[in-house]
Amino acid sequence: MTIITVSILVTQITKNTFNKNNPNLDVVVGAKGSPLQLILSTIHHIDIPTGNISYKNALNIIKHPAIRSGTPISLGDNFQNFRIVGTSKNILKLYNANLKVGKVWEKPMQSIIGYNVANYTQLKMNKFFVGSHGLIDTGDVHAEQPYKVVGILNKTGTILDNLILTSLDSVWRLHSNETNSKTVNSNSKLEVTALLLKYKNKSSVFSFPRLINKNTNMQAASPSYEISKLFKLTGDAHMIVNYLSILIISLSFIGILFSLLNNINDRKYDLAILRTLGFTKRRVFSLILIEGMSISLLGSIFGIIIGCTTYISIQHFSLIGRNMISLQFDFVFNLFAVWLIVMVASFLTCLIPCIKVYKQNIRSILLNS
Repeated sequence: MTIITVSILVTQITKNTFNKNNPNLDVVVGAKGSPLQLILSTIHHIDIPTGNISYKNALNIIKHPAIRSGTPISLGDNFQNFRIVGTSKNILKLYNANLKVGKVWEKPMQSIIGYNVANYTQLKMNKFFVGSHGLIDTGDVHAEQPYKVVGILNKTGTILDNLILTSLDSVWRLHSNETNSKTVNSNSKLEVTALLLKYKNKSSVFSFPRLINKNTNMQAASPSYEISKLFKLTGDAHMIVNYLSILIISLSFIGILFSLLNNINDRKYDLAILRTLGFTKRRVFSLILIEGMSISLLGSIFGIIIGCTTYISIQHFSLIGRNMISLQFDFVFNLFAVWLIVMVASFLTCLIPCIKVYKQNIRSILLNS
């Protein structure tokens, strides 16, 4: 039950996480490389980016007739393993995010932080912090230009809860060592990591990616398509875990069966004495059934508790786990269905020793004893 519980939790919550992290984006444009890596790094923030693209080219793509809206993002730094994302204010509309306190950035080096970031790091309004270079905390900090927290987001249940958002100017200023915002904004060599795009109409899904992939040094990747491919790749692994769980539970049933049979064989004289004292066949039958079902019930509940504890530990202590969205209860039905199947199978298993007890000949047992 522990293995099944962890498997169901990981499968269901991972699917919910991937679905909620994508705010109905149609395509992501970034540097050439793995399309799946581009999607994981820019939408779900669990991989490294494929590279950078020209901001000038990005603006031209946003103005394309097929595009309804575009949100540039720029990655490269983190604070205590939470990614600092340079972007536009449009990202808040994408995720329907609202501020709990404070305001959206107005100047470079101002930032707003997600709900989980505020809880894990204890950052508060008007506090300063310095980012570390890279997407994992390495200790190489940009101490010369700290960020200031000017806003904290309400819980959204999306990846936004785990991000620190700031302006593109802040990221450019920090990595170009420029102190003049006009100089930064006029620099034609500015780069961003990717563009998060929505189409004006769905017919562009066939023509626009081909246009980008063939005619530019960039690539266009579909979030839904790439994540569906990922689930197909990992589907076999989940099936193996499920088969392993079925095998272990089957062995557990066999263990319970032989345990009860041996127990009955050792206690057959005692059970026969109970019969002579007035216990009916049905009552003895019920005693053995309750004994077997108690083992199954307590064992399965204990397994579920250990499974949930294991998952929570993975989520709390791993970087990937932090990006997974918890408190999703869609898996409860599946878990209950599996538990119900286990209990029915346990009941059928326990019937075998119960029937044996029911058919015992008391006279021959007492004479032999």
